[in-house]
Amino acid sequence: MTEFECINAFYNIIYGSEGGYRRSFMDTYEHFCTLREWLFHHDIIIPFMNLIDETMFNLAKQCKNLEDLDHLLHMNVSEQIKTIRKQYQDRIHVLFFPGVNQDPWPIFQLKDQNVMLTQIYYKITESYLTVSDPFPGLLEAIVNIDKWPGALVFTKGKHVFYPMRVEADIHKLEDFIHSDYLWDVNRTHASYYLHLSDLHLGPERKEKHLMTLYDSLNTLMDYLHSDHKLKTVVTGDLMNSPSKKNMYVANDFMTGMKKRYHTDLTFVLGNHDMIVNGLNLAGGQKSKVIAYLLGEKLKILEDDHVILIKIDSNSEGSLARGKVGRRQLYEIDEELSTVDHLEDYTLVALLHHHVCKCEKSEFLKITFKEKYVLGKLLDTSKALVDSASFYAWLKRRHIKYVLHGHKHVPFFIKRDNTYIISAGSATGGGLSEDKSKYLSYNLLKYDYLNGRMTVCFTFYIDRIKTDRTRLEVYLMEGDYALE
Repeated sequence: MTEFECINAFYNIIYGSEGGYRRSFMDTYEHFCTLREWLFHHDIIIPFMNLIDETMFNLAKQCKNLEDLDHLLHMNVSEQIKTIRKQYQDRIHVLFFPGVNQDPWPIFQLKDQNVMLTQIYYKITESYLTVSDPFPGLLEAIVNIDKWPGALVFTKGKHVFYPMRVEADIHKLEDFIHSDYLWDVNRTHASYYLHLSDLHLGPERKEKHLMTLYDSLNTLMDYLHSDHKLKTVVTGDLMNSPSKKNMYVANDFMTGMKKRYHTDLTFVLGNHDMIVNGLNLAGGQKSKVIAYLLGEKLKILEDDHVILIKIDSNSEGSLARGKVGRRQLYEIDEELSTVDHLEDYTLVALLHHHVCKCEKSEFLKITFKEKYVLGKLLDTSKALVDSASFYAWLKRRHIKYVLHGHKHVPFFIKRDNTYIISAGSATGGGLSEDKSKYLSYNLLKYDYLNGRMTVCFTFYIDRIKTDRTRLEVYLMEGDYALE
């Protein structure tokens, strides 16, 4: 358990849900002891933790709630949690982050003793860019990771990130904390792209999963500070099959997204958007689906100076196996040639099928059968047939960003000079760990002044324990970028 994980666990106790902080210190006995030592070192006393040895920990881990823990320990644990919350929740807290891949700053203090300062002393590298159950307010710092070093200033229901570059900024931080504009929103030259995929709308069970997705997005919106409109891209399989009923459901979803989040929405077709019961649609109906759902090949976002290239990877494929085809790429080239000052735009390719092998994150359970028996078969049956020629086209067109879906597996890789990013499934399917089942989506941060994606955030939301979240952060282009 790292120091940052201890910090996150403590603030989940103060501000988070019961499920969040119970998971924090009931993971393993080793983690529990590390957290207890960290609390003791910071003069934070939670009496019941001192009574738990390894035997008692294994019993406590079976407790479903704090009331069960009360009975096990014969003390009022709930009251102790309330007491520690009351002691800390109304104070102003400062959590200082050094720059990623930079040496830690020297230890420093703030003059105001009523402000609780916590400083991360170790060097943050790629291995630390994963957060489970982030405490309320922490996303303010995580979303601004491309601005580190800096300080997250927060209290109950309020949070702001203050970028810092040199040690002299410590004095500016103190002035900022006591200023009248402390909680003012700090907008930066960033735009945000929500990447969803494989919703498979239609079955009634997906409605419940959509509510879980909306709950997560509702929370996320508080941390996206931009003068530019939120963009949403859906990389296929919006519907489970293109029936008339499902088309209405898909249309309601898109309209709802626009109303809820004031977002501009773009999508491409997936194989499930074009097949019924495993069979390709007849030409007439297939044409109607394409006309209804797909539209133009290029979508130009003038505020960001971004062009979204909408690629139909079903055009020459069959069932779950995708293919782009030379003719389609030629047609896209022709459309791109009509764009004035094309060199000033950032090109982002959207398609459904995966263009390279996608592997699950290590925390997810992978069975022997899935890894060694079915894995190669599924990758062969669903892979993009003409991936080699497609890569060559990406390189020729200097396209640095490719977003796709299909495998229901979030995945991020940089191949040569191109970032290939999968979003998994926004309503879940295929991702499990113990008794948990996850839906997933990505958030991309785009620097519209410099024309580059800076960070990709992958969110895993537990459909069973809806307050459980895992966040993976991938730094892309910038001085901090990890190669």
